[in-house]
Amino acid sequence: MPTPELAPSAVIAEKIIASALPLAAIEGWTVSVYEKAVNAAGMTEAEAALAFPGGPQTIVPVFFDIRLKALQTQISQLPLDEMRIRERVTSGVELWIDGLSDYPAAARKALDWCAVHPLSNHSLPSIVWSVADAIWKGIGDESSGFTFVSKRTTLSAVMTSTLAVWRKHADEKSEWKAFLDRRIEDVMAFEKFKASVKVPRFA
Repeated sequence: MPTPELAPSAVIAEKIIASALPLAAIEGWTVSVYEKAVNAAGMTEAEAALAFPGGPQTIVPVFFDIRLKALQTQISQLPLDEMRIRERVTSGVELWIDGLSDYPAAARKALDWCAVHPLSNHSLPSIVWSVADAIWKGIGDESSGFTFVSKRTTLSAVMTSTLAVWRKHADEKSEWKAFLDRRIEDVMAFEKFKASVKVPRFA
């Protein structure tokens, strides 16, 4: 499936983020890094404002938005019809964390930024939830109500704990991948247990 054509503002944002990543890995996601990245990308202030209407403080949210869109494209390219649900979910989480692993130091600092902005629309729980939602929707989930929320809440918990392991072993995929596999196994086993329990019926 071809990659959708990006809007001009999205193209500008991607160029600025690409320039910011090596700087943010060292300095963090600061106003100075934003300004340096705009210059390094060869963009004017007006062009940067088009891509980041909220200014420098939106550079981290835009980074995660770009990673989310990339994940959605990658999931759409998976052979989903040939995969079990467990494999689809695991692959979705793996793809997202692999994307962070391309720039581990900058990604860790971006996660730290989210953690200290708990009231932001891009707080850490909000970021993780949006990824969990994208994974479930991407693999064809059509649930609603309690099941919709339960699936995303459970996957968010799995991702949050896996991210904690990834932070320590970003360069050792076998470590965090093994942890992810175990967590998914635990969830699947619990879901099978719930399905096997017969709820008593009362007259």
